[in-house]
Amino acid sequence: MYIRNGFFILKNSSTYRFLLRKLLLSGVCFFFLLNVFAQKSIYFPPPPKDTSRKKKIEILKSDSLLFQTQELGKYRKLIGNVKLRHENALMFCDSAVIDIDANYMTAFGKQVHIQKGDSIDVWGNFLEYFGDQKLGRLTGMCSMRDKTMILTTPELNYNTETDVGNYMSGGRIVNKETTITSAIGYYYHQKSEAVFYGDVVLKTPERTIYADSMRYNTDKEIAYFITKTTIIDKDSNIIVTNSGYYDTKNEKAFFGNNAVIKKGDASVKAENIDYDNKTKIAVAQGDVVYSDSSERTTILSNYVYSDENKSYVKAYKDPLMITVSEDEKDTMYLSADTLLTYKIAVEDSVLNNDTISSNDSIKILKAYYHMKMIQGEMSASADSMFYSEKDSIFKLYINPVMWMDSTQITGDSIYLYNTNKEISRVDIFGNAFIINLQDKDIYNQIKGKFMQAFISNKKIQKVEVDGNAESIYFIKDNGAYNGANKSTSAFITVSFEKDDVNRIKLTGTPEAEFTPMKKITPETFRLEGFKWYGDKQPLTKYDVIRDKSQYEKYIAGQPKKVVVVEEKKEEEIKN
Repeated sequence: MYIRNGFFILKNSSTYRFLLRKLLLSGVCFFFLLNVFAQKSIYFPPPPKDTSRKKKIEILKSDSLLFQTQELGKYRKLIGNVKLRHENALMFCDSAVIDIDANYMTAFGKQVHIQKGDSIDVWGNFLEYFGDQKLGRLTGMCSMRDKTMILTTPELNYNTETDVGNYMSGGRIVNKETTITSAIGYYYHQKSEAVFYGDVVLKTPERTIYADSMRYNTDKEIAYFITKTTIIDKDSNIIVTNSGYYDTKNEKAFFGNNAVIKKGDASVKAENIDYDNKTKIAVAQGDVVYSDSSERTTILSNYVYSDENKSYVKAYKDPLMITVSEDEKDTMYLSADTLLTYKIAVEDSVLNNDTISSNDSIKILKAYYHMKMIQGEMSASADSMFYSEKDSIFKLYINPVMWMDSTQITGDSIYLYNTNKEISRVDIFGNAFIINLQDKDIYNQIKGKFMQAFISNKKIQKVEVDGNAESIYFIKDNGAYNGANKSTSAFITVSFEKDDVNRIKLTGTPEAEFTPMKKITPETFRLEGFKWYGDKQPLTKYDVIRDKSQYEKYIAGQPKKVVVVEEKKEEEIKN
């Protein structure tokens, strides 16, 4: 070794002549590097001068090594196949300059490489490394890799102690079939977790997720949502959520904070939704709104279980079904302890409705326990109800009661037939009883084993009674009641006009008796089995709705109707 121009030169047979040839060529580059070192980094705090307790950057290998002592410090310049170590991190580069006192280094090369054990590899074209802080800043074509992901970015900061890498100028992480891009990103190797901020986009073969911020576990392949997030799958279905997670490997998800799922004509909104994309099963809880625009139907509830494959929806906890009519005047409101809808395939042999094709499915609706409904001027209650699209019949079971204006219909079971979405016929089976309130304590009454009531324009036009038929109807003369007819026969046909009895036809050993009003006590002039349930009649939708606060929230969230007032023509204004 000898001294020349202030440098300490290491001489050996293999490097001596090489160094002499390169000194002049490398001089300009070397002083440029020293100037770079003199500049403070804006990414990390300046290194402390007291480094007595800090472990120094070690030189393991280099084709050439030069020393220089300057006013600002002592420097080492390494050229060719450089290999360094700082604690548990190995570093490889083409050339490097080390500030010995500051424990600071810059490294250059086509690929500057930091290796941490057999689990982490970091690359770049240029490296600033602060040994005391164990922080590195790489620029150029940067990447960070471990067994679960590959991170690429133009600028990468890496901590060799905590194994945290981050970028601030845009980057990408690839985890198997998942790719995530963002403006800012942090990767925590020891937890296999990444956090992204700004224009976050997660892509898989099945879906694309957009968010402002997101957390992702590369080992479990789970994305965690921490801000408003939009998910669009390959079939253009949309999910919007404000919190939760999506397990991309198992395709299970939890969406929170007023999540929304939109699939075709159907959508569900709730405080939170559990969703399994493989089974297509979802469980929604808290202020649930399930809508099907094709059916003009909405279900409100606090708990909804759905199976997309079967078009199966089961609502608990004060559910309400709203089916909007064309003119919105006869919108149906239906509530029960449980509402259940699903579809079943139809075979040619069972088709009873010409409007259903052989390849169609039919909709089934069940409402059970404490069912109530109202549609226009018709309302009903029963223990349970069944509806099939095949025959368009609402079937009411166990203590059913139906009201139309001031008319009450009861029986063991009641079938409501629909034609063009309006009730056209009512069949009453077992203990059939129709009561029409005329005035206080004055009721027209019809009873029998079986009845059919024919309805047109939302009014009862005719009632046919089959088996043990009985009737009472009051007769008016000049606006005053003068008596009542009580009759029995095997069959009775009653015709109505403007809600009043117009004609009664008795068939099969009829018996009839007229009683004047002065001999009648209206409170007791009843057929056997008479029961009036007027106090239980739903008069408005609010008598059907159970959770009124939820309904009010739903209405408040609906778009406001805009009433357009056409301007008069200019000629009309002038006139």
